[in-house]
Amino acid sequence: MMLIVLCFFASEHDLPRLYDHATTSLVQFRAEKDNAFDRLVYLAQDTAYRDTVMSFLIFKFDTKSAAERHALKDMMLKIGEKAIPYIVSRIDYRGSDSEDRCLKQSLWVLAEIGGDRIVEPASAFINDPSWSVRSGAFTALGKSKSRLALPYILPGLEDTIAVVRKSAYYALSEVASIDELQLLINGLSDGHYGVRYACVKGLERIGAAAIQAIKAELNDRRADKFFLIMSLARIPEAADDLAAYLSDLDPPGRYLVYETVDDRTILEMSAEWERDRMLNKYVKAKLYGLKR
Repeated sequence: MMLIVLCFFASEHDLPRLYDHATTSLVQFRAEKDNAFDRLVYLAQDTAYRDTVMSFLIFKFDTKSAAERHALKDMMLKIGEKAIPYIVSRIDYRGSDSEDRCLKQSLWVLAEIGGDRIVEPASAFINDPSWSVRSGAFTALGKSKSRLALPYILPGLEDTIAVVRKSAYYALSEVASIDELQLLINGLSDGHYGVRYACVKGLERIGAAAIQAIKAELNDRRADKFFLIMSLARIPEAADDLAAYLSDLDPPGRYLVYETVDDRTILEMSAEWERDRMLNKYVKAKLYGLKR
C-alpha cells in the first residue's frame, strides 16, 4: 500500500524536478524557480504530503552544492517550526564524507529558525570532537535567543579553539542579562578579536546597566581599554562618560571607536571634543549621513 501511495505521489508531484528547478541556477526564468520553490514549501506544509516531502528535503541536506544548501535553508525558514521535528529526527547523520555536511546544515537551519525548541537538539553537539560542529552548535544556541540555552553556552567560553569561543561568546551576547555582565567584561581580554567584539555586542545589549561595571574596569590601570571604551561608545546613556576615556586612545584608536558609533548624541559630543582635524571631519560627515 505504501509503495502505491508513493508512486501516486511521485506521478502527481515530481519532487526531483521541483527540487532541481527550485535550487539550481540552471532554470532560465526566475518565475519558474520561484514557483517550484513555493510549491515545495506548500507541499511540505500540507498534512497529506508533509512527511514525504520533508523526508525528501532533509535527505538533500547532504548536498555539496552551496546554492542548494542556501535554497534548502530558505525553504526550511518558510516552513518554520513545523520543520524542526524532521530535522531533529535525522540530525545525527553527519553526511556521506568527513565534512559533516548534513549535520552542519541541520545546525545552520535550526539556528535560522530559532526559538526554545532548537535548544535541546543543538546543545547535544557542544562537546563534539569536531571544532566546526561545536562552533555551529553554539551559534545555533545564540540564535535561539532563549535563556534556556545559557547553561549549555557557558562551557564554550573556555574552549581551547578560538573560533569556538567566539561562537560561544556570540551566543552569550544574544541571551545575556545583568547576571552575565562580568563574563562579558572578562571576555574583552580574550586573545581572539572575534570574542572581544561579541562581548562588546553583549554589553551594548545590556545597555545602561553595564556602564558602572565598564567604568570600574576602565579605572584599572591593567585593563586593555580599547574594547571597554568601544563598549561605552555603543551605549547612548554613556555619552557623558565617554569623553573622559577617549583621550587615552591615539587617533587610530579613536577612529575605530567612532566607526562603531551610530548614536547622534555621542557623535555630536565627539564632534565638539575631537581636536584631530581629520577625525573631526570624519565624525561630522558621519553625523550628516545619519541626519539625511
